[in-house]
Amino acid sequence: MVIIQEKINNVITEERIAEWLPQKPVVIKAQTGQGKTYWVTHNLYDYLKKNGATCLYLIQRTRTKEQLLREFSGKESTLRLMTYQALESSVQHGQAVGSYDYIVADECHYFISDGGFNNNTDISFDWILGQDHAVKIFMSATVGAFYNYLFKKVLIAHAPITTPYDYGYIDHLTFFYDTEQLETLAADVISKGKKAVFFIQSGKTAAELYKKFKNNMVFSCSRYNKEHKHLMDENLINAIIEDEKFDANILITTTALDSGFTLKDNLLDTIVVDVVEPESVIQCVGRKRPVNSEDHIDLFIRGRSNSDINRIIHQMNGMIKTIIQKDTDELEYHIENERQNNINGAIINVPVGCDSVGNLLYIKQRNEAKVTRLEYYALDLFPEMLKEPFGYDKYLARWFGFYNENTGIYLYQTTSTKKESLIDYLDSMVGVDMLNAKDRKPVIEKIGLKDYKGKLQHSLVSLNDYLASENLPYIIISRRKTKVIDGIRKDYSSVWTILKA
Repeated sequence: MVIIQEKINNVITEERIAEWLPQKPVVIKAQTGQGKTYWVTHNLYDYLKKNGATCLYLIQRTRTKEQLLREFSGKESTLRLMTYQALESSVQHGQAVGSYDYIVADECHYFISDGGFNNNTDISFDWILGQDHAVKIFMSATVGAFYNYLFKKVLIAHAPITTPYDYGYIDHLTFFYDTEQLETLAADVISKGKKAVFFIQSGKTAAELYKKFKNNMVFSCSRYNKEHKHLMDENLINAIIEDEKFDANILITTTALDSGFTLKDNLLDTIVVDVVEPESVIQCVGRKRPVNSEDHIDLFIRGRSNSDINRIIHQMNGMIKTIIQKDTDELEYHIENERQNNINGAIINVPVGCDSVGNLLYIKQRNEAKVTRLEYYALDLFPEMLKEPFGYDKYLARWFGFYNENTGIYLYQTTSTKKESLIDYLDSMVGVDMLNAKDRKPVIEKIGLKDYKGKLQHSLVSLNDYLASENLPYIIISRRKTKVIDGIRKDYSSVWTILKA
């Protein structure tokens, strides 16, 4: 990995740093593990010392900060290490943060990715942009959504700095499609004496899996997760922070460790990711840092069908509609939201002063960090994926290098007990007449298509759209039919039959 670090250091020379201006932000896009932090604590630090300058270095997780303390030791008078959350708290409470010549916003996707559950990411972002005399440097491996956010706020930036991405240390990429397969993967890792990290978006799912395999697992979640933090052994987590490795077969974690955190262990050979947003998936994979050229992994990612992505888009578009409604018909917005802010926090109360008797006054405005996240996924990235079957899987396969551009062949594997079971069932039902609702019910339940509210779908159009989006070679037709049953002639107006497409 030293070679890659030298490559970044060669790209960002002292001469280039000297050209940077406070009015034009700098964006550094580089793969995880390519030495962005190393560059800050060595090359940038040397430049700052030489010029008597100071820098505020911002990171998104307390555990990441703890892991970085050694690298910043002895350099605190020049480099101040701080979490975004601490900055946001200081700004909200009117506490002085200090003045700096440079501000490095590491893992800058934080403003967007954490915007899904954190209502304050815009506070730190606006504070950074408000430091008129500081050079602002934003760094991340995933800057797609962040670019959209940045250019809502600034008119011009320095040309982005990028380095090549190389995921050659991933031997195999496999997509799985069922939550139940997490248990199968965990059992396989344990039975083979392997080591793995499981990144699980749902704290509940992670906790349930941990309880089944706790003798072979270490559990990690946010310290603020009141429901599941009792499952976490802080001493073990602190040891992982210190050693950058763990002794158990599996470290199972929520996205509390999705970025910045480093694991260096050549025995860690499996990564399993059950997270939706592609930028978060990429960050999770980046937690493993190969220690040498022989250090490889197998990667398992929860795949998403086009129907899955469509449902997510539908949910996000509903949130966007609420935001537009606030801007275009505020009275109706207040009626629908019972005069409160909408539940996803995309509309926030902003203090604007006090009235004549000292009561604080507010206006309602968009939280642009959250709005940008919704727009990026619902209007840009996810719709682009829908242009091809299993576009979500193919997007990530291309990102991680499992696509041959010359042949157009994807090199990943899939495993899906649910899909295989459904194919077997549909095969067994080909040509069978389903005369009424009772006959159709088992097919509907076996397909298991649900809308964004979790309601089982019965519509023939929806079911056929789903089968097509999943590349399943079946179609359900409906027609009128007359049958003689027990000597009695009966007319059926909607007889369903499954055909092989």
